[in-house]
Amino acid sequence: MANYYNQINMMMEKIINKILITDKKGFKIGRKNEELSLLDILVIKKIGSNSMKPIYSLVKETEIDRGVISSIINKLVANGYIKKEKAKEDKRVNMVILTEEGEEVYNKILKGQSDILEFILNDITLNEEKTIIKFLSKVNQKMMY
Repeated sequence: MANYYNQINMMMEKIINKILITDKKGFKIGRKNEELSLLDILVIKKIGSNSMKPIYSLVKETEIDRGVISSIINKLVANGYIKKEKAKEDKRVNMVILTEEGEEVYNKILKGQSDILEFILNDITLNEEKTIIKFLSKVNQKMMY
């Protein structure tokens, strides 16, 4: 075991705590300054820019319960970030697409992620980047949900 076990553990706990607190408060990204949860942001990202996505594929990709996804979609529709439509080829399939305001939020999300990564990776070496990838890969393998 590495010499930095306690420090790494403490930093992981701080990061998880900050994520939980920030999610509880909500992210103020949209024009209306309403709070979006991490799940709201995840759904907006999965829908992506300029593409229609079937709701069932959101359920599959996110591995989130259909009822929870429906609730998130209804909230995002009510806030004007996405709209629902029936698929042209199969009217039984519900599709979602970002509105213009949803596109703005999507771009803000991507910009925020880019800024964070740029901050983190700005002054580290290639070997340190590889170490970060290895670390995050192991964390991802052990995450349970």
